[in-house]
Amino acid sequence: MDWINCIKTFSADYANAVTALTALGALILAGVTLWFLKREFSAKYRPYVMPVVEVEKIQESLGCMVSIVPRNVGPHLCRFKLTKIRLQIGDETYETPDINEWMLLAPQGVGLRMPVGNVNEAGVKKIREARYKNNRIEVSFAMHTTSIENKFNESKSFCYEINVLGETPQALFRSEWQQSV
Repeated sequence: MDWINCIKTFSADYANAVTALTALGALILAGVTLWFLKREFSAKYRPYVMPVVEVEKIQESLGCMVSIVPRNVGPHLCRFKLTKIRLQIGDETYETPDINEWMLLAPQGVGLRMPVGNVNEAGVKKIREARYKNNRIEVSFAMHTTSIENKFNESKSFCYEINVLGETPQALFRSEWQQSV
């Protein structure tokens, strides 16, 4: 009789243990699935902002106007600010005041244009005639972006070279000069 009770007890305990382990496994699987879904969902709200430096030639002059145009290439609204904005013409450096307040940036390019400065005709002539130690024009700045929920923050430093040797000035991105802020 003891064998039968022992088998009944073992059978009942084994069934409870298997049920408990199955429930625990299902709970862990559900938790991992929710974590992956949350990660994928929130990754969609990460800001995707690319800065573009635009150079416009001044009419009837060799000079040009330089500005930064942040473009939100992502599908959702985000915020940004620009700091450490510098225009270097040869050996001379000109700083633009920082934008310390966060600005909203809509997706698919709303035309926000941040002026950096002007390069006058004398500066272009000095670059073309190689009168500086460093004969190039550079635009550098730091761009800080964040999602609306302040969940995803990113800060990057960008540097562009302005080529004024040709008929029309061109902005060239210099990835080798880029740094993390």
